[in-house]
Amino acid sequence: MNNWKKLAAAVILAGAVVMIQGCGGNGEEAKSMEKGRVWKAATEAAYPPFRYVDENSNLVGFEVDLLKEIGRRTGATIEFRDMPFDRLLDAVAGKQVDMAIGAITVTKEREKLVAFSDSYYRLSGYSLLVKKGNPPVRNEEELAGKVVAAKRGSTSEARAKAQNPKEIISMDHYEDIFKALEAGKADVGITGDQAALYELEHGGSSRLSLSGTIPTEDNFAIALSKDNPQLKKEINEALKSMMDDGTYDSLAHKWFFVKAADKED
Repeated sequence: MNNWKKLAAAVILAGAVVMIQGCGGNGEEAKSMEKGRVWKAATEAAYPPFRYVDENSNLVGFEVDLLKEIGRRTGATIEFRDMPFDRLLDAVAGKQVDMAIGAITVTKEREKLVAFSDSYYRLSGYSLLVKKGNPPVRNEEELAGKVVAAKRGSTSEARAKAQNPKEIISMDHYEDIFKALEAGKADVGITGDQAALYELEHGGSSRLSLSGTIPTEDNFAIALSKDNPQLKKEINEALKSMMDDGTYDSLAHKWFFVKAADKED
């Protein structure tokens, strides 16, 4: 197993930690819920392996499978709507959609706008990437005075802004961050751990280097309207049942170990 595969294992063991709370119920939640519902779910379809559009133009990924399974267990069909990350929470708060999923970190500021499900993923850290051969940026403090490429509206962008960088280049997608680094438009890019791992595992290591990390314990959760506590209850019950019966572990293995790291048998 090479270094990136070892990193993948470390990332998943750290990241696939959820904060599912006891929700009660009798394990037969689907039987007591209305069938044939459609949930409109907003997401930004450009963050592999959490979600992305594959070569057949299908939306796939860990969060896609996770939400579809939640829908199956609660008798609902999921209708995904692609939109920029920085619009996801407004779409939920404005009731344009029923929910949003997209590696959305729970923060006190965001909780003023929307409600959140129990957490389904804990981010182990932010990755700092530089163009191969360029000086490393090893930690959060070294962002000072640098041109930093970050995802628009993300918690990593907020962390970078707090370090007095020379400039923040806000990008709509992580792919744009990688391109900015390769083109020499930014000194350093800041991404989630899985985004960096996936890019480096899929050809990016010839152009980019992982030069540092910023530890964090951010929790990802599904954003929901504050006016629909019943939906939150149903989703939390489904999440808990997925944790209890091993479905969550199977999805994590499929999308993180196999897809992201190309794990060898």
